[in-house]
Amino acid sequence: MLACALFIIIFAKVPSDKFASGSVFRSGLIGVVGVFGISWMTGTFFNAYQPFFETTFEGMVESAPMMFGLILFCFSAVIFSPSATVSALMPLGAAMGIPPALLVALYPATCGDFIVPGAGQIGCVSFDRTGTTKLGTYVVNHSYILPGFVMVISAVTAGYFISKIVF
Repeated sequence: MLACALFIIIFAKVPSDKFASGSVFRSGLIGVVGVFGISWMTGTFFNAYQPFFETTFEGMVESAPMMFGLILFCFSAVIFSPSATVSALMPLGAAMGIPPALLVALYPATCGDFIVPGAGQIGCVSFDRTGTTKLGTYVVNHSYILPGFVMVISAVTAGYFISKIVF
């Protein structure tokens, strides 16, 4: 986005003060800063505590395999990345003997990154001119919390029943 802005300013000879004062540019810049800040923080956190997470979750998963879905959800909410959650925890679940059908059914539980507002939510709130999309007074009371929970719960439920039919 910033590279495109640079090319537009250079080739179209748009005054930079007009470009920077636009609402789209400000909203996009807020989103970019949010993405880099959150990615850096979660990468540092995950790298520092990865052995702790693995040893802690191992005991929980052995006693209650369905608890693995909650672990996936919470882990994803902390590190803001479904793909990092899958790469870190799915092999652990498979190594501990969780059936592949259950791992497939629990895959949507890795989408807990909506809990704490990240770059996507911050950018959407910045773009919303109607005022209906809000980040609440507290960190986790925002416009995305209810649709996110409905999506994860319904997707895991559907995945569970589909895995029972297919496997």
